[in-house]
Amino acid sequence: MSGYGSIRAVRDIIVSTLEKEGRNPNAYNIAGIARDAFYNRGPGWGYGAESEEKWRAAVDKHRRPVALGDLVRVQVTTKTGHTEAHYGKITQFRKANGGMYRGRPVKPHSVYVELDHHTSGWLGPLAEVTPALDDFEITREWSKVHEGCMSLDSAYRCLRCGSFSYKSARVMAVHTVSNLRVRLCEECFNDDELGRLGHETLSYERMGRQTIAELTKNPELITEPSSNSRYEKSDGEMYREWADAFPWLVPAKAAELYAAWKEQTTPVAG
Repeated sequence: MSGYGSIRAVRDIIVSTLEKEGRNPNAYNIAGIARDAFYNRGPGWGYGAESEEKWRAAVDKHRRPVALGDLVRVQVTTKTGHTEAHYGKITQFRKANGGMYRGRPVKPHSVYVELDHHTSGWLGPLAEVTPALDDFEITREWSKVHEGCMSLDSAYRCLRCGSFSYKSARVMAVHTVSNLRVRLCEECFNDDELGRLGHETLSYERMGRQTIAELTKNPELITEPSSNSRYEKSDGEMYREWADAFPWLVPAKAAELYAAWKEQTTPVAG
């Protein structure tokens, strides 16, 4: 970043840069970022960021735990007894008795979260809220964003802009548990996209609940022999195909048995 003429200009550029990176400026201590990442270049040169590394370190250091409008993850228990991970944005801070604060609370007790994929919101202690950014790995390094692309120009297109657009993806968000990912341009990347990606994992979990229950009760089902038929697959083959597609959903004991089965059945190179 080049030099900027005043502290006010520094604050403005920090806010602008945070917004371009899909971050909520209200969730950051702007003065702290300016103090740690910027320095006075001397008379006539103004203030500037020392380096990209200094900027990233300052942004990570001065992120407040939560703020109004932040995307967070909470655990919701459904009527069927299942516990689901839901994403939504904080709309209110509450007192321990459920009452409203006057002004901005310094140490709020509870939060109210508007959920995107649930019939009602979530009200609970702040300690039970997880910032959504903790669930994702976000990179803007070109080689990583476009790694493995087989197109003519070796660049993925922004998922939201569509195939009709020639705009290349600039950001990749990876859900660390499921390894599901999305590639977007800077204009399309925002908290809503992170929430959408997080809820994609929830949809797979819902669709696989019967399989999860069966493998939890009888994990040895995943090692049943393959079928000799060219037209039908055995139950074991079906379970293994599902496990290969959704490895993060496989119950621990079934995953252990499947790993051992693969070691025993993989041909040894001679």
